[in-house]
Amino acid sequence: MVDILIIGAGPSGLCAAKTFLQHNPNSNIVILDSHSTVGGVWSKERLYPTLRTNNLYPTMDFSDFPMKDVGIGRPGNHITGEEMHDYLTAYAQHFDLMKRIRFNTRAIRVQAHTKLETKKLVMATGILGVPNMPSLKGSETFDAPLLHSSTLGPRYQDVLQNPNINRVAVLGGSKSAYDTVYLAATTGHKVGWIIRKSGRGPSWVFPSHTKIGPFKARREKLVTRRISTFMSPCVLPDYSGKQLSWIRDFMHTNKIGKAVTNTFWKAMHADTIKDCRYRTEGKDDERFSVLEPEHSPFWYGTSSGTLNYEQDFKTLITSGQVTVHREDISHLSPHTIHFADDDAGAGGAGTLTVDALICATGYSAKPPIDFFPPELHFALGIPTDSLSDEQKAAWAKYDKEADETITKRFPQLKLLSPPTAVVESNTTTYTPWRLHRGIAPPGLTASGTHSLVFLSMHSNITNFPRIELQCLWSLAYFHDKVSLPLVHAIPHRSDCTNCAPSAPSSGMQNLAYDPACVKISRDTALFQR
Repeated sequence: MVDILIIGAGPSGLCAAKTFLQHNPNSNIVILDSHSTVGGVWSKERLYPTLRTNNLYPTMDFSDFPMKDVGIGRPGNHITGEEMHDYLTAYAQHFDLMKRIRFNTRAIRVQAHTKLETKKLVMATGILGVPNMPSLKGSETFDAPLLHSSTLGPRYQDVLQNPNINRVAVLGGSKSAYDTVYLAATTGHKVGWIIRKSGRGPSWVFPSHTKIGPFKARREKLVTRRISTFMSPCVLPDYSGKQLSWIRDFMHTNKIGKAVTNTFWKAMHADTIKDCRYRTEGKDDERFSVLEPEHSPFWYGTSSGTLNYEQDFKTLITSGQVTVHREDISHLSPHTIHFADDDAGAGGAGTLTVDALICATGYSAKPPIDFFPPELHFALGIPTDSLSDEQKAAWAKYDKEADETITKRFPQLKLLSPPTAVVESNTTTYTPWRLHRGIAPPGLTASGTHSLVFLSMHSNITNFPRIELQCLWSLAYFHDKVSLPLVHAIPHRSDCTNCAPSAPSSGMQNLAYDPACVKISRDTALFQR
């Protein structure tokens, strides 16, 4: 039996192992990973030439192992996929973690009395484990490569370096779709970019910098500044101190404050449109304006991205290299995509002939590992389609109470129009993640069993500081040093998942701002005034 089993050798899994070993160097810790190298989404086999982080150097490193100390990354540049992989490899080697990793080993089920038993279990698989591959009628007759964007690394050579593939279709409107379109276009392919009419539309993808008056500011840093966080309503406690904590309430409950907040978000919306050049004059720009998102930046949370490309993305579209189609797909036939308006116009206006179709359609809420038996899912707080009617009613009750609490405190939210969460009719619907602090399973916690944690079931912008805090919190939790309220056997929505409608992966916690990080810091006495 091992002391701690960690599933996933990405940033979260590596940081967790390092944190636990620093506390007890004699711990028997084993890490399982299905890849042949470290890194998770940054593993060697998942990389492709134009892959980069949304963040600029050096905001994708751990506090005790700076990128600059190992000569990785370039100031002022986005970090490449190769640099991220090299950094995480160096991190694992520096903290002597490689010998603890079992590569090419996929965990498929967690249950009692398994082949590999552990006292503590850390699920560090993150939210990008199960690709959301759409079910397209006629796909079996397509007779051309049909793949998910998550496989672009291993499929790069046989798809985008294949001389017989000249026309590529990309399905999706998120940042991963932008990345896929850019990769296909810059490798010389004619690209048909399909963004469904019935979906939530294109995501906000903007330049890394913006202007605030005469000053140039990095967008990723703006969301970590406390003054910016005050503009977003939040039900979590405010630990800004007596001198500042009143500001958020003023901004969202006072008539003058609400007017200031509304003006801020309107200005943010207008400035973002200007930065992205959606509405500049000219015939060619009409091709690009179709990418303007249909919802306000108020709602985008982390369902956004950065134009982290070497070439001008807009030029790829205005030049005709990339053509955007706002259409739903009816079905596929050999090398042909049929749109729902298949009969519209003459000359096959409702079809698109291609040599490959890449689906940049995000990830499923389904956990990548099966927890057995399904009756445990309710107590674990994991996404599931196996709740009983009684359990569904319990969550519906708590959700209703939480929604009433939130709208009572922020009544203006009822007047806003959030983007609609779109669920495919032919896909399984899963419940959202429901974890204490986004980490601990509610049922086990209520019973006093602190043996399981989930890491990185969040989406946020400052990932690496959040990972470090989650690992420290997990260490304290495993040693019964964290006290959580046990009003119910399950946490309220305000303490776990209240998924933004535009979240890139359904059912996860979408935190553009990070008050939750302050909360878990206080749990572990890391944040004191």
